[in-house]
Amino acid sequence: TVRIKTKPESYVLIRRKYSELCKLKNSQGKIVKRSFKVKVKIRPTSSSDEYLVEFDYKCDGYPIVWVYGLLSKQKVPTEIPHKYFCDSVKDKVEICLYRQKYREYNKEMLFSKNVIPWTFEWLHFYELYLITGIWYGNGEHPNGPRKRDYV
Repeated sequence: TVRIKTKPESYVLIRRKYSELCKLKNSQGKIVKRSFKVKVKIRPTSSSDEYLVEFDYKCDGYPIVWVYGLLSKQKVPTEIPHKYFCDSVKDKVEICLYRQKYREYNKEMLFSKNVIPWTFEWLHFYELYLITGIWYGNGEHPNGPRKRDYV
């Protein structure tokens, strides 16, 4: 197994483990100076909408996950739960998959075995939230933007 220690898990490994993501139209990725950024369209369940998701990871930081289009899809403006930041100009939301203060994710964990599945789960909970108004995921909702002192 590959572990993230001095460099991020390779884009190639993520493509191999999640080839179904990368086979979708318009998936793209790049590795630059010990970091990678990959955008893919994913569908959390077979009956779900498709979402454009950007995974951004730097070797000396922690993964940041953006979901595009959530703000423009809302028929009635509503607060999106379990998020760190909304960028209304780029129509993207930085979703909350873990809290660093509780050390729920660390650099020794495999990105492809944690962050990517957590993203699918977050999107599924988001769709349930749109229907019921209840967030079924675990954890606390962060208050406001995340501090970026670790990125």
